[in-house]
Amino acid sequence: MSKDLEVRQHNALTNARYEYSELQLDLLFFLISKLRKDQQDRVYELNIKDLSSLTGKKYNAAYLHKATADMGSRVFEVQTETRYRQLWMFQRVDYLLGQGIIEIKLTEDITPYLFDLKENFTSYELASALRLTSKYAKRIYQYCSQWKDQGESKKYDIQEFKMMLGLLDDKGKDKAIRMSDFRESVLDVAVK
Repeated sequence: MSKDLEVRQHNALTNARYEYSELQLDLLFFLISKLRKDQQDRVYELNIKDLSSLTGKKYNAAYLHKATADMGSRVFEVQTETRYRQLWMFQRVDYLLGQGIIEIKLTEDITPYLFDLKENFTSYELASALRLTSKYAKRIYQYCSQWKDQGESKKYDIQEFKMMLGLLDDKGKDKAIRMSDFRESVLDVAVK
């Protein structure tokens, strides 16, 4: 398996609000790296041995099963100029028992955010994304990758940044109450 694989997704998906664990993000990145424009309607197969060789991690079957079960029910909230759109990425997710294979079928609504991307997209190296050791580091890497080729840096106010990382509840209340907690639980972990 090539370590030079690239992940490409529409910026709306990069900026979408969703909450995934570190493992779920690894599975998502691995899936997106396998997408091919002429195969939008197919069932994609993720071989966990291949993922393990890329990450250097061992994966427990029960943990994978829980991760894939949760992925199927998670919503991606994409903001357009006129609406918040709630999308489900997966039509179905199957964990094949004893085979180390996960089969994923994408929903039709998510395909414009993943295929035939000519502009307004984010790209990043799969190996680099998989090496990161926290869900926050992985999300921050996506945001940084979105701006890397623009010749400019992007500034976010702290509340917006917390919202992007899923650190605010639906009412805008902090999940990480103090700034020191935010630094310790999110930023310091992402830097490591």
